[in-house]
Amino acid sequence: MQQANWHSNRSGKSRVILLVEDHDLYREVVRAALGRYLPEYELLEADCVAAALPLLHSHRVDVMVVDMTLPDGSAIDLVEQCGYFIQQGVKVIVLSSHSSADMLPVLSRGDVHCYVSKEQGLKTLAEAITDICRTEVTEPNAPEGLTLEKTL
Repeated sequence: MQQANWHSNRSGKSRVILLVEDHDLYREVVRAALGRYLPEYELLEADCVAAALPLLHSHRVDVMVVDMTLPDGSAIDLVEQCGYFIQQGVKVIVLSSHSSADMLPVLSRGDVHCYVSKEQGLKTLAEAITDICRTEVTEPNAPEGLTLEKTL
């Protein structure tokens, strides 16, 4: 079943995360954890590729957190369908329970910015989101071309 949700804020938060996760219970856990670790972010939710695409078209998304395996495709299918948004600055974090070795082909892609194993925990995911968003702003003493390294 396609599902998409928008969790609006009342405080004028400036950053938006699109969480694409098909397991309802895990998505609720991620929502709660990100709300606690990153209260300054807004959260959009989708349970499949088809539900995520309209959200990208209707909201300004800063970071997509995408489960590798979805009922109607994969994280890579979604990434390939939203290339325009990635070119416009949307960062992509793949979240998966697959082994790091299985994820190497994904990490070699220039349009995937980070991989976080579900086993690493949600605090690690929140830190990855913060790091990726931090790299968007060039700091006065930061060398040109500063980028976030992909993590395993």
